[in-house]
Amino acid sequence: MSQGEQPVYVCEQVREVERLHRDLLTDTVRRLPIRDQLDRQANRILDAHQAGDRAIVPQITCWHPRLACHSADDIMNSAFTPDDARQTIAREYGFTDWLHAAAEGGDPPDADFELAVDTLLRGDVETLRVLLAGDPRLIHRRSRYGHRSTLLHYVGSNGVETYRQRVPLNLAEITRLLVEAGADVNAPANMYGGGSTTLGLLATSDHPAKAGVTDDVRKVLEEAAARRR
Repeated sequence: MSQGEQPVYVCEQVREVERLHRDLLTDTVRRLPIRDQLDRQANRILDAHQAGDRAIVPQITCWHPRLACHSADDIMNSAFTPDDARQTIAREYGFTDWLHAAAEGGDPPDADFELAVDTLLRGDVETLRVLLAGDPRLIHRRSRYGHRSTLLHYVGSNGVETYRQRVPLNLAEITRLLVEAGADVNAPANMYGGGSTTLGLLATSDHPAKAGVTDDVRKVLEEAAARRR
């Protein structure tokens, strides 16, 4: 762990998804257009299904339009096509389907925003503070992925990229920093059909609960929401 980083809770399923896609999550790949990145990840999911690698189960059971909520055995024993893989990854990244991802994903992600997300999820408060001070507009920027999350939405550890559903144990401190920098606690994002707020995402996510930080983060968000009334 480098200086500035904090302990981070990551469940085994998320670790497995990260393992499966690790070489597709590098800075070099993330400079590609979004649709090209997602196409590579879709191919990885397809190959893993054919190889019997159950690391893909969390992505499919959460995001595939037909296999959502199915058991691991059902998923691994089902026919699975390239289109199935593309639909899964498109929906995971907040697009309605692959056609939507292909149409809207012609640009690469916002590199400054992505760096801030990575910094947040490492629990590196001081580096995040520097990034926000260097670009005050960053707090209001949104992901170029289909879910269109702000930095604050990543606090909810829910509805964003599976490999990013990780929880630094100082998440309440990070949340307070984002709020003090001007984050809108009532801002909606597009996951789960739209209208998702950070409080709603937090309340329905297992990850912060298992990390033991839900109550502290909720308190910061609720206090911020009360001040905006």
